[in-house]
Amino acid sequence: MNKHGAQNTGKTIKRILSYMKKYKFRFIFVLICILLSAVANVAGSMFIGTLIDDYITPLLGSTNPVFTGLLKAICVMGIVYAVGILATLFYNRTMVSIAQGVLKKIRDDMFTHMQKLPIKYFDTHTHGDIMSYYTNDTDTLRQMSIPQMFSSAVTIISVVVAMFISNVYLAIFVLVFATCMMFVIKKIAGASGRFFVKQQQSIGKVNGYIEEMINGQKVVKVFCHEEEAIEQFDKLNDQLFESADKANRYSNLGGPANTQLGNLSYVFCAMIGGALALSG
Repeated sequence: MNKHGAQNTGKTIKRILSYMKKYKFRFIFVLICILLSAVANVAGSMFIGTLIDDYITPLLGSTNPVFTGLLKAICVMGIVYAVGILATLFYNRTMVSIAQGVLKKIRDDMFTHMQKLPIKYFDTHTHGDIMSYYTNDTDTLRQMSIPQMFSSAVTIISVVVAMFISNVYLAIFVLVFATCMMFVIKKIAGASGRFFVKQQQSIGKVNGYIEEMINGQKVVKVFCHEEEAIEQFDKLNDQLFESADKANRYSNLGGPANTQLGNLSYVFCAMIGGALALSG
């Protein structure tokens, strides 16, 4: 991304955040819940090792096992997971309300701004393209979840800290491998993003052309313009097909690529961890 594109992205994110001022207290509550959820999940995962080593393994060799300590540990683990589940539930429900409120305000501002535009704007933009801003583009905006990005960042930091606490060598290997994974995913996501932009543009053109043809169908019939109308629609529809096909093709590559690289990471971690365990 060039400098100009980065500046535009920064301005866009800043404008989106400005719409959330009304919901700042709820947004702070969401961030706290995300933090609790991420910490609870990581703490629960780390506690499993302690549960096995300190509570379950000693009971296996005992002739008269006492399960009091194990039951207490399981209860503690259950409470930790319950906090994580409730926090996740609360922040997801709250974010639905915030997201829909922000989109409503954006649509209101768009409509108010549209009333102030000169006639020249409507002469140079198709009605379907303008309608696409209210439907497809706002729906795409809904998919950009800032709390989800924050949640991912907190989870990553928590997991990295937990990995270094458990084993430094394995943590370094995972970070190196994760960097390689991010490079691959970034390439796929970059290609997918370019075609998704083209897809949105093509949707606007197709919607605009359909709207024009519906309103002007009598004129098309009078001047026997059916064949030309079909030819032009096929051209626009082909452009939409090509951009949507490539966008979703690259997008669908991301999941399998990430999964397989993750599986490969597990294999290498098991091999290195096994070697470290055998070497003492």
